[in-house]
Amino acid sequence: MNTSYSFQQLNNALTNCTCFYLTKEKTEDGLAFALRDGCGDQEGDLFTDLYDAQAYITENQDCFDYLYRYN
Repeated sequence: MNTSYSFQQLNNALTNCTCFYLTKEKTEDGLAFALRDGCGDQEGDLFTDLYDAQAYITENQDCFDYLYRYN
């Protein structure tokens, strides 16, 4: 499934609106994305695609508003 936003746009929303950021991770199944806190600790499970990361990130209203400017 496609995402409306790039990895960098999603990461910018997180870093500007929260204390979290995204990293790209290599897994046995391919590329995945990790949500990390300010200490670099992974929060929750890996996202298997950007769409899942976007769906989670945009539950935060500040991140949603930040990303809306790209529409």
